[in-house]
Amino acid sequence: MQYIDIRQPIEMIAFFSGAKLKPLRFRWKGQVYKVRRVNGTWFTDEGIVRHVHYSVKADVADSCELCFNSRDLNWTITRIAVE
Repeated sequence: MQYIDIRQPIEMIAFFSGAKLKPLRFRWKGQVYKVRRVNGTWFTDEGIVRHVHYSVKADVADSCELCFNSRDLNWTITRIAVE
C-alpha cells in the first residue's frame, strides 16, 4: 500500500464531546465523504500549536489521514492510501 500526500484544506462536520473530537463528514474538492470509522488518533506539536491527526476509513479511500489544527481550527486532508 502506498500513500499519496495531499495536504489540502477540507470542510469538516465533527462532534465535540468535552475534550474529545470525532470527525463525521468532510468536503474535499466539492464532494462530501462520510467517515465510516476512526482507525487511530495521535498528536503532534509545533511550538504552541497542537495538531490532532486521525486515520480514518472514508468513502474516498480505505485509509486517509485528516488533521485538525488547534490554533486556527482548520482541517486538512493530509494523505490517502492507494493500492
